[in-house]
Amino acid sequence: MSGIGFSELVLLAVIALLVVGPRRLPEIARTAGQMTRTVRGAWQNVKSEFQAELDNEHNRRIMEAAAKTRKELETPFRLDEEPKGDRKDGE
Repeated sequence: MSGIGFSELVLLAVIALLVVGPRRLPEIARTAGQMTRTVRGAWQNVKSEFQAELDNEHNRRIMEAAAKTRKELETPFRLDEEPKGDRKDGE
């Protein structure tokens, strides 16, 4: 379903012409167009705000992971322990 086709659009125009009349039809069509633009603009604003929040959350998680990694790398290594498996005495 890709939306309204040409035949459906013509049928809606004929019905609107019969219901509203030829004098008020341009005014109602103009108002409907303005409302459509307003709704589309509001929807785009909602989508962009939602995407910005998702981006902020993603960036926050990356920053937390980077801080955790930095903290792990800054932890001093213990020099009094030998790495396992590298003993020289044959054990």
